[in-house]
Amino acid sequence: MTAIDKFIRLEAVGWWFEAGRQEAREVIVSFGDATLQIASLKDVPLTHWSLLATKRIGTRGEAMIYSADPEQHEVLEIEDTDMIRAISAVTSALTPPPSKRKTRWLWRGAGLALLLGGLSQSPPLIYSMAGLTTSPSRLAEVSETLRDEAGPACKDWLGLRALEDMAAVLFPEQVPPVMTVVDGLGTAVRPLPNGDILLAKQTVETLTIDALATRIIAAWAHAQNGGAKNALIESLGPMAALRYLISGRFPSPLPPATDTTLTAEDYLLARDHLLTLGLSPTNLQTLASAHGFGLPLPRTTLPEFAFSEYEALQGICAD
Repeated sequence: MTAIDKFIRLEAVGWWFEAGRQEAREVIVSFGDATLQIASLKDVPLTHWSLLATKRIGTRGEAMIYSADPEQHEVLEIEDTDMIRAISAVTSALTPPPSKRKTRWLWRGAGLALLLGGLSQSPPLIYSMAGLTTSPSRLAEVSETLRDEAGPACKDWLGLRALEDMAAVLFPEQVPPVMTVVDGLGTAVRPLPNGDILLAKQTVETLTIDALATRIIAAWAHAQNGGAKNALIESLGPMAALRYLISGRFPSPLPPATDTTLTAEDYLLARDHLLTLGLSPTNLQTLASAHGFGLPLPRTTLPEFAFSEYEALQGICAD
């Protein structure tokens, strides 16, 4: 049994603070596969941290305060003593013990050579390790670059206000993704690695409000399941991903983004979210069928999505 396996069923309540929000949010913290998973009290996934990157940055009374990135864009406060001991035990187990001064660099060099040799033969392992070591701040940085490269952003102020209101309606129980309409991308609704979403101008102007809401929630689910981050890292190719793993810097320019390939897991999360909102998953079934997935509809008939500001949103790219 590994240190992680020992605590795999442990859960605790904590307080999660994300940069840009005024108040901390009460969350459920649980152990995942080499990660701390953070979800809302309604069990909606919010984010996950690599245990390897999780560090204690302070205390508040008996509570411990943690972060998983140097810039501390996300902070987690936990009072539960069992969870605090578990995090300490697991992070200690994942952190290699210090070497003696005389042999430190020799062992490091030999370990790095073995690691690089093994990784070079296993692209999936490279991608997995690169994903685990990528901090939220790095994802935000590369997402901003991808957003800029997608095309000029539409900025009609009535449309921007409608877009923010729609995000708040669709994601009432979690931090809404930042949605940007761009004059490009064809007809794509594309999640960014940090969970934000790009909407094509043509899509906003032509889809019904119900279909657009469904596409947004499906893209959000794909990002929540790590799909957008994994797609970015895999698009680098194994050698560039390995260089990123060593240097911590993404190549410039980045490979061009491709359209999202949704998984059955994405559709199931999106369907559960739609049902939580009391919305019909009919459009989601149509989208799933187009990708080769068949998802069962609920027996009850639910209302379609109504959004009074949709006309303003459709004019967001007006000159």
